[in-house]
Amino acid sequence: MKLKYTFFFAESALYSYFVNLLKPFETNHYQFYTDMKKNFYRLLSFAVLATIIISCGGETNPLIKEAKDGIKAKNYDAALASLDQALVEDSSNANAYYYKGVVYSEMAQNNPQVQNRKDSYSKMRENLLVAMNMFEVQNVKSVEAIESQLLIDRMWGTEHNMGVAYAVGDTTVPQVNAPLEVAVSHFENAVIINPDSIISIDVLAEVHRMSGDYASAAVAMEKVIEKKSQPDAIDYDRLASYYLQVGDYSKAENVLIEGTEVYPDSVSLVQKLADTYTNQNKNDEAIQVLRKLIDTDPSNPLYHLVLSTQIYNIADEINQEISQNYDSLITLNRDARRLSGARKTAAENTIKSLFEETQNLENEADVLIAQAIEELKISLQYDPQNQNAYYTLGVVNQNKAASLFEKRNATEDNNLAAEINEQANEYLREAMTNYEKAVEIDPDNQNYWRSLFQVYTTLGMMDKAEAAMEKAGM
Repeated sequence: MKLKYTFFFAESALYSYFVNLLKPFETNHYQFYTDMKKNFYRLLSFAVLATIIISCGGETNPLIKEAKDGIKAKNYDAALASLDQALVEDSSNANAYYYKGVVYSEMAQNNPQVQNRKDSYSKMRENLLVAMNMFEVQNVKSVEAIESQLLIDRMWGTEHNMGVAYAVGDTTVPQVNAPLEVAVSHFENAVIINPDSIISIDVLAEVHRMSGDYASAAVAMEKVIEKKSQPDAIDYDRLASYYLQVGDYSKAENVLIEGTEVYPDSVSLVQKLADTYTNQNKNDEAIQVLRKLIDTDPSNPLYHLVLSTQIYNIADEINQEISQNYDSLITLNRDARRLSGARKTAAENTIKSLFEETQNLENEADVLIAQAIEELKISLQYDPQNQNAYYTLGVVNQNKAASLFEKRNATEDNNLAAEINEQANEYLREAMTNYEKAVEIDPDNQNYWRSLFQVYTTLGMMDKAEAAMEKAGM
């Protein structure tokens, strides 16, 4: 990319919204972690109760008693053998299923390899659910009947709680080299224990994102949306973001279409849909979806800013092709000077053809740039103090100047090159005016000063360039 200043939307309110979109999840889940500690201590009372159940005597079924002794001794194979035998003798023995659940919960908790607990937790849940169903059918009101659901809740709470601790860098948990991997394993365990826990699946998606595994984040986020009766706009936004990160524009498009149907006023969803269309060379659709957003609130300055950015990004793609063409023209012109006769004629025809192609691309880009500038001016009419709009105007004009400088360099006619150079400087002066307005509103923004430094330097305004360089922290 040969542009003097690459356009980033990082300074816009919309992009800031996108960047900060997931941060509340980290904060909220840290709060959840704190709340979970309180709930966890409540659950501990039931854990003590479970220990008492296992420890106390009076068990009439000798096989169940053997199993409880095996659990206390951590002889889990023996405990399971006794419980399986109890079920052979009486397949409706709910206590046998309950204690099998206890055995598997103990096996999981005593497995130091967090990622290897899944099978034990799966069997724990399976047996406890069978036990709970039997207790209900048999109308049993025993302590085991009460403890069955509480054991599931307690194991889920423990795994989720530990996952959050590792995800947020809690120093009270054992420190490991790859805390996010450990967090993922804890959350995966939590989801196995309680597959309906939207919050565990939700945070699992976030931790996958934090670790850069966007494909797994998308899988988890799909489950969140599937399980929610009414997904939030942020849910569609996150899932689409994950798909965009892995380059699956088709899936991102489908998610965003669904999301914008439910939340037609969501700026972030609409812009992502427009970006997705652009990435698939569906430029007309990209602009159309943003114009529909403007139709809902024509005086919203942010909507016009977003549309202008989208239009300009399309123009910027064309400008990149133009830049490559001018590089080729410089090389072709240089080589043509050393040729003669038919070879020189052929080279000149190639140059002419490429120049005409480039002119057509310039005309196409200029139309789009004019539209982008118009939308930016409309945005400023509704919000005259919007430094993002001024800054974007500066970027558009500076990049247009850069494109003209490349055209100048590829022009053989010195007089024409001088005219093009002056046109470029006019765009630079316009960029300077808009950057200066941006820094008037936000004088501490180093990006603005850095852009001003570039413009001042190119225009030969060295005193101002030096001052801008200092304020840019360069």
